Amino acid sequence: MTTASAQLPARGIESVRIIAAHDGGFAQVAHLSWAPPTNPGDASLYIRPYVGEGWTAYGSVTPAVAPDQSVNVEAERHRDAKFGELKMSLHGSGQTHVYIGPRAKNNRLPAVMGRPLHDPSGGHIASITCFDLSGLPLVQAPSAQAPDLDLVVPAPGEGGTSKLNVALFSGTDEQAMRTKHPWLTTGPLIRFDRTGLPTPVFFGLRCGYFPGPRTSTPGVTVIGGWGPGAQPNGPIPMVSIWAAPDSEQDPV
Repeated sequence: MTTASAQLPARGIESVRIIAAHDGGFAQVAHLSWAPPTNPGDASLYIRPYVGEGWTAYGSVTPAVAPDQSVNVEAERHRDAKFGELKMSLHGSGQTHVYIGPRAKNNRLPAVMGRPLHDPSGGHIASITCFDLSGLPLVQAPSAQAPDLDLVVPAPGEGGTSKLNVALFSGTDEQAMRTKHPWLTTGPLIRFDRTGLPTPVFFGLRCGYFPGPRTSTPGVTVIGGWGPGAQPNGPIPMVSIWAAPDSEQDPV
């Protein structure tokens, strides 16, 4: 993937679909998109996990999670989830909220507040995880044509990995991001321009390798909410959404 401006549909990137090789094709894992240019001061990022047939959507909001703390979350649930209804919105303002079902039926969970996405401190802002691609919708071939690109990432079990994991980062200084995060030296980095923002915003993706055996827990999980610049030595807000077959009711 090349660096491009999300503002220019003729050659820029408007959306990224995360896919992984599976069952003779490519499983669709999650869809990333950004706020349209009709709102020039908005750098919002939207993450929509894909869902399988008859799956259930879950969502949870924890206002403050202490460092190194294990948390049992209380989840809201929406059965028979459809792609697009389950969504995490990381707003340019610093607010993060999620929908777990149709907007018209008030399926939005309470929001949390962090720093704006164009905060110069930058950093890790969200993660997408999948342990088993079974049941996710397939496409036959990746697309490399802007404005909508496919990013092929390692599947669970591929190369001895235990899970699919994509971490998302934001920042306002391209060179500083590549220096701070060496994997961005050659990795995907998307430039986002809006006339109402004081600086461009860059979004980077890291596809991590986690050694270990693959597990049979189908579903896709998205975690975010703490925003850029969050410090690991203090409590942070955390928002989670996940989609899974009905028998899998716990986040992974």
